[in-house]
Amino acid sequence: MGIIFFLIGYNSFSQQTQNTKETKEQTLKRYIDLARELQIKEKYQKSIAYSLDAAILSKELNNDSLLFRAYMQLGKSYLYSWNNEKAIEAYYNALKVAKKNEDIDHELKAYSGLIAFLPTVNKKDKAVNFSLYALTLVDKSSIKNTVSHVKLLTVICDAFLAKEDYETMLSYVNTGIHLAEELHFDAGLVDLYIKKGKYYRHQQKWEEAFYYLYKSKDILEEGKIESPFFPTINTSGAIAGCYYDQEKYDEAIQELLNSTVDVKKEDEVKDNMIKAYELLADCYKKKENYKEVAFFLDKVNVLKDTARARKDAAVNRFHEEDSNNLLSEIEALQHQGKEQKKTISYMWWVILLVAIAFLLISFLYIKKQKANRATFNTLIEKITTLEANKKSIASDKPKSKTKNIRLDDETIKSILTRLEKLEEQEYFLKSTCNLRSVAKKIKTNSTYLSQIINKHKEKSFNDYISDLRIEYVLKRLKNDEKFRMFSIKAIATEIGYKSADSFVKHFKKKTELNPSYYIKQLNKMDASEN
Repeated sequence: MGIIFFLIGYNSFSQQTQNTKETKEQTLKRYIDLARELQIKEKYQKSIAYSLDAAILSKELNNDSLLFRAYMQLGKSYLYSWNNEKAIEAYYNALKVAKKNEDIDHELKAYSGLIAFLPTVNKKDKAVNFSLYALTLVDKSSIKNTVSHVKLLTVICDAFLAKEDYETMLSYVNTGIHLAEELHFDAGLVDLYIKKGKYYRHQQKWEEAFYYLYKSKDILEEGKIESPFFPTINTSGAIAGCYYDQEKYDEAIQELLNSTVDVKKEDEVKDNMIKAYELLADCYKKKENYKEVAFFLDKVNVLKDTARARKDAAVNRFHEEDSNNLLSEIEALQHQGKEQKKTISYMWWVILLVAIAFLLISFLYIKKQKANRATFNTLIEKITTLEANKKSIASDKPKSKTKNIRLDDETIKSILTRLEKLEEQEYFLKSTCNLRSVAKKIKTNSTYLSQIINKHKEKSFNDYISDLRIEYVLKRLKNDEKFRMFSIKAIATEIGYKSADSFVKHFKKKTELNPSYYIKQLNKMDASEN
């Protein structure tokens, strides 16, 4: 009789436990659905809160499928709210869950999130690499020829657009448009039409550019698109850009003003809004309306400062994640436990050896510091003086002997003016900045540009770019404490060098100091002042 009561009680307890688990799973799914709805309504903070609760509950229930969904929703909400530092962490966690479970569909969704994010922190090459890898997975997945396939193609197009590889982008745009039209996927069509319009703008084929951009605008005006902020601003910005290129400044201004009139304050810090305000300033400058120019440039500067602070945190976070080893690290996830133990053991041996080596060379280091300190103090005095006078830090160099330039003074003056504007835009910070690309930007040829720089800047083109970069990094490190927290590799990438070694070489040549020493002394100087 006792056994019967025990069995009845046990069955009742098991049933109650099962019911509790099912209730929690229902709650979990509701959290994820609410997070998505709130994100669509642009209530990002509430969406983030529900996504975090969903992630915690997923772990409690050991439900990897819903944990993946929670991380992806979290990444999207962080990205839309411009919290890039948290966005990469969420997408990275989602990718680890997908790799662990060997779920290719989930892998592709996670890669899609990362590819969309990477260009915003100047990791364009990595975005392209991830894009090419993701494309190899499509045929093995169930997303092929679905809406998810179109979404993946749109972010891959963004990666190639960021690299200004218009021809490669166009092939994926055409594939995406064909598929989106078959699926009647309006949101995808809007995005792809914008990209095709940008392609034709690059080709200066205005009729074709306007055709696709206004097709995008027509879909948006039908009101069927969820979260229309980004595509609306992007469409208007592209249309205004076409007008600007044709010197139709009134039409460009009207298009931009119409699209920015109801923008929320928290959305102004986003890249596409900043670009819209910059274009407005340029249009007013062309019309010589300097009051409006000043208004929009002030607005841009404030927004850029805010955006830069957030971007800096995201870039540092990306380097902390050791982005260059991301794929191999995730693929080794199943063996992570054993590998971590080995790594920790190796690290202790490395630390021990480094400590011994440090003791052996410390007396040499101290001696070197005395000379470095004197050089540093001289450099800081020079930077402070030149900042006050708003002059270049670049040292005077003797004029180099150049061939006579067969250009009239007006043409040379025009080229120098455009070159100065490119300096103001900090184009020299791009890794793609070279003689050919600069010549193309300022609408001249490489030979004339090289000779003009030799004569008027009194240095070679490579020294000219290097001096601009080192001048920028000296000032920014002096005035930006957060930037000093970056690794040397991260700093090098941020200012356009392709390797840390190249950056260190040019920095030392210019200042006679290592960048790490310069940063350390700046931190000491700030600490003593405080």
